[in-house]
Amino acid sequence: MRWVKPVDAVAVAQAAACGCVVTVEENSVVGGFGSAVLEELARSGLSPAVTILGLPDGFVTQGPPRELLASCGLDAAGIAARVEEALRR
Repeated sequence: MRWVKPVDAVAVAQAAACGCVVTVEENSVVGGFGSAVLEELARSGLSPAVTILGLPDGFVTQGPPRELLASCGLDAAGIAARVEEALRR
């Protein structure tokens, strides 16, 4: 996506056509971009497999951003692993 709000309904529909949608954000998964994508999919009557990657709904300890993102699976290796897992389903 090129922007977060308003959600680009056309881009969401195009992504859904692939049958698998993965969202990644450095924000809480609760009420974040992934949730907005799910809302758009529901509004459009589309039901691809969806994986939402982001920060847990809780406090993340302080530390270097690189280490914190890795601990949440939001580094390159963590994202790649989750995308591969989503594509296998």
